Amino acid sequence: MSFMKKLFFFIIITCLGFNLKAQQDPQFSQNMFNILSVNPAFAGAEEEIVASAINRQQWVGFDNAPVTTVFNLSTPVHFAGRSHGIGLSIIRDELGLEKNTGIRFSYAYQKKLNSGSLFFGLSFGFQNNALKGEWFVPDGDEYTSIEQDLGSTSVDGSKMVFDSGLGIFYQTDNLYVGASVTHLTKPNIGYSESVEIYLSRHYYAMAGYRYELTDSWEILPSVFYKTDAVVSQIDINTNIRYNKKIWAGVSYRIDDAIVGMIGTLFSNGIQIGYAYDVSISKIAKGSHEFLLAYRFNTKIAGRKQKYKSIRFL
Repeated sequence: MSFMKKLFFFIIITCLGFNLKAQQDPQFSQNMFNILSVNPAFAGAEEEIVASAINRQQWVGFDNAPVTTVFNLSTPVHFAGRSHGIGLSIIRDELGLEKNTGIRFSYAYQKKLNSGSLFFGLSFGFQNNALKGEWFVPDGDEYTSIEQDLGSTSVDGSKMVFDSGLGIFYQTDNLYVGASVTHLTKPNIGYSESVEIYLSRHYYAMAGYRYELTDSWEILPSVFYKTDAVVSQIDINTNIRYNKKIWAGVSYRIDDAIVGMIGTLFSNGIQIGYAYDVSISKIAKGSHEFLLAYRFNTKIAGRKQKYKSIRFL
């Protein structure tokens, strides 16, 4: 077994030993198609221009349940005899009275290493957190009125902060491994000078492998791990893909959900996907997630297609 294969399985086994919960950053199930939003080193790694959008509707059936949309744009660039990548991620996360919007620009430097490529990435941008709505307190003498506690029956505030991140990403024809950190400076998102609330640093690790069964069928196992150094979460996924066009798979988010996913890539470069989370936690509500992407400059030769991305080799 090669060193990189050993590293891939080591990441999976190591991550299983952590207590698993949720963090401040939004959650997605189709993480293998959303690497750029958490790892700036992925910018340009697919060697083609890729625009994608994911919409997640979490815990459907609850009032004010989380709804998250992310847009990613990535392209390779070549200048001064070197290969680079640039990217853009826009994230809109809504949960109850809170609505957060983040815009991040990514840059990655590519270096050829053995049979693969190593990318070093940096992201920078802004995040705006907004809280707006009416407070509600049940009737009863045991409850303190909102005016006594907060001085107002409503809240309307926002805070914009600078945000940054770092990442590293390595890929070969059959393997990818990456690690990154977001909210590097731990910006203060408190809505007033008297309140200090910080965006915690989030640490990510991701890895995937392509195993070819036949000329038409292949298995794509992957793992996605995140932690804020207090609680952690891991998704373990296996997709089966036919003719590099159609895939279906299952993910297990430990102590949280079992996820089924399907998708297809059309010959014109349009890619669609869908994932449904079946909750195994006490929440017991499902989640929908939709993917739409367009891959520019895909190379088509008759019915046989060749894609530079490791997801479409």
